[in-house]
Amino acid sequence: MLDKILGIATGASLADLGALTAITAIIVEVLKKILPKSFPTQALTIIVAIIVTLAASMICYGVTLKIIGAGIVGGFVVAFVAMNGFDSLKNIWNRFTVG
Repeated sequence: MLDKILGIATGASLADLGALTAITAIIVEVLKKILPKSFPTQALTIIVAIIVTLAASMICYGVTLKIIGAGIVGGFVVAFVAMNGFDSLKNIWNRFTVG
């Protein structure tokens, strides 16, 4: 499906999603140490994910309206995975290491 919509392979898209999520999580963790504690982490994650995803999309695929739209939508997906994926991983880790 993604091949017909965006012209990219689905496997490559999933690998890109994982890489962008990891980059977003690392940048957010660094910025959390720098920014004031009152700044909401979820908002920071969404902002960073959209910026990182847009930058990667434009670098890899060029600057077109379709790529910018896909980058913004993909940024929300990356933000969702970055926010919820780490919490799920932490819960699984605690379940098997504590108790």
